[in-house]
This record gives sequence, C-alpha cells and structure tokens, in this order.
Amino acid sequence: MKNSSILSLFGAICGLGAFCLVRPGVFSRHVIRLKTCFENGLLWLITRAQARHRADLAIAGFQASEMVVQKLSAMLIAGVAIPGFAIILSFLSIEISLSIVFLMFIAAVTLGFFYPDSRVRSIATSRRHDFLHAFSSYLDLVNVLLAGGSGTETALIAAAEAGDGWSFSEIRGALTRARSARRSPWVELAALGNTYNIAELAEVAGSVQLAGEHGARIRSSLSARADSLRNRHMGEIEANAQSATERMGVPMVLLFVAFIALIGYPAIHTVLGSF
Repeated sequence: MKNSSILSLFGAICGLGAFCLVRPGVFSRHVIRLKTCFENGLLWLITRAQARHRADLAIAGFQASEMVVQKLSAMLIAGVAIPGFAIILSFLSIEISLSIVFLMFIAAVTLGFFYPDSRVRSIATSRRHDFLHAFSSYLDLVNVLLAGGSGTETALIAAAEAGDGWSFSEIRGALTRARSARRSPWVELAALGNTYNIAELAEVAGSVQLAGEHGARIRSSLSARADSLRNRHMGEIEANAQSATERMGVPMVLLFVAFIALIGYPAIHTVLGSF
C-alpha cells in the first residue's frame, strides 16, 4: 500500500512535468494573471489606507505603502506561526482540535492585519498631543513678542526660531512656505492643522484671521487661545492622573478579595463537610 502511494505520487509529478514541457504557456498565463490580481489588490489596499488614515500617516511620518507591507507581513507571520504552534503541540503529544486551530488562525491573521492601524493611530494621537502642548507655548511666545512691540510676522518667525523639536520644526516649515508663496502665515498654519487633523490649530488660525493682522485684537485673541489650550492640556493631565490612580486601586481590591477567600475557605469547607 505504501509502495503504491509512492508510485502514484511519483507518477503524478512526472505527468505534471511532462505537461509543463508540452504546454509551457498554460502556467505562465496563470502566473501573469495572478501577478496582475496581486498588484491590483495591493494598489487597492494602498489607496484605501491612504484614504482612511491620511492625517494619521502624515503626522506619524509613514507612507501608505509601508503600512500595507506591515499588514501583509504581520498576516504572513501569524499565518505561519499558528500552524507551526499546532505542529509543535502534536509532536509533544498534546491533542488540539482542528476547529480551535482554525479559530486561532483566523484571530491571529485578523489581529496581524489590523495591528498596524492601531499602531499608526496611537503614534498620531501622541504626536498631536505633543504638538498642541508645544503650540500653546508658541502662542505665549508670540504674545510676549507682540506686547514688546514686534510686528506680527516678526513675532511669529522669532517665536518659531526660539523652540526646537518636531512641533516647532513644522511651524517653521509652514511659515517658510507662507513667505515663499507670499501668503498669510495663518493660512499655512490652518492648512497644517487640516493636514494633520489638528482642529485646535485650524481654529486658532481662523480666529486670528478674523481678528485682523495687527493691533490689540490679535494679542487678545492669541492670549485667549493660549489660555484655552493650556487649560485643556491641564484638564487632560488631571484626567489621566485620576485614571491612573483608579487603576492602581484595582490590584489592592483583588488582593483583598483573594485574602478574604483564603481566610473563608477553611470555614466554608468545614461547614459543607459537616453535611
């Protein structure tokens, strides 16, 4: 029986080789068709990722193609890891149901596909938070320079040059583009806010444009916006601190419940054993 199976397999391989020699163009056409389908699917994934995560990708510094490659790589790793894990368990004489392996495979592939989305979203959220913190400081510097008698454009450029880091670099880039295009710096800052999906930046730029380009109105508007951003940032810090405090109480509650269970178990066991 074993010899016949080997002969059948050998015969199938020889037949497939002879068919490839006689009709070489059949498989090449299928390979070209599969390659075209793969390229179209890859292009669709890149377009979809760019459309859904445009602002997150821009502020995180990622390309849509890199994100798609990470998705496919994570799916491939997950697809290989789960069957390998099942094979190792079988060698260790640990039985596992095929349906469970299939569910684990689906869950791992799905997690691998959506993990890059979550990672990019987390990086983008952190960068927006850092940008708003730096932008509130930038508005304070601009307000101080305006109060000292500097012009609007001079105050904006000098305040941007006073700081370092990614946020101030983006602000300097927006001001440089505004000078090169001979446009209002607030227009470029509003465009930067729309590109990175930072609503506060676009709101500040719009309110300053409505207030005018010079005079006390722009100083009062910048001061109010800086105070608003600072208060919002402090509120977020207090909320995060309170949330961390509440999370710290969870282990203590669990330890208390475990202690009560440890003390009460002998008494419950004695009462139930008496019946």
